[in-house]
Amino acid sequence: MSGFVVGLVPWLKSLIIGDGAPLKVIQDSFQLMGNGTIPCITLILGGNLTQGLRKSKLKRTVIITIVCIRFVILPMIGMGVVHAAYGVGFLPHDPLYRYVLMVQFALPPAMNIGTMAQLFDVAQEECSVIFLWTYLVAAIALTTWSTIFMSILS
Repeated sequence: MSGFVVGLVPWLKSLIIGDGAPLKVIQDSFQLMGNGTIPCITLILGGNLTQGLRKSKLKRTVIITIVCIRFVILPMIGMGVVHAAYGVGFLPHDPLYRYVLMVQFALPPAMNIGTMAQLFDVAQEECSVIFLWTYLVAAIALTTWSTIFMSILS
């Protein structure tokens, strides 16, 4: 909220943001802290993966179902949604834009889910096992779907 206020008030923005701003150290500090966010989340995910392999009680059918839904059904739905939105006129003609929208449906689950599971101390082991298998399958699935999406859009 404070960033929104700083961005809207021109004289306050000129104090903090810019090369000649007198309080540029505030912007640099926030930028430095923000740069460490992704590596920290990745480390948390890696730590959670080791817990899940030992303690998880997920059945194989549940894992296979999740992987199939995530990497087969959702990308097909994504193709339909993007094609329908393009047909109605909601999307521009740019094929790269439509490709990026389709790829969003074929990506593995966000690491923030694991962070929330750890924060609330709920289903950490199950979440880590699901992450492990979805990220392993994602290498093949994402390559396959990218090829399909590019061939559709070309």
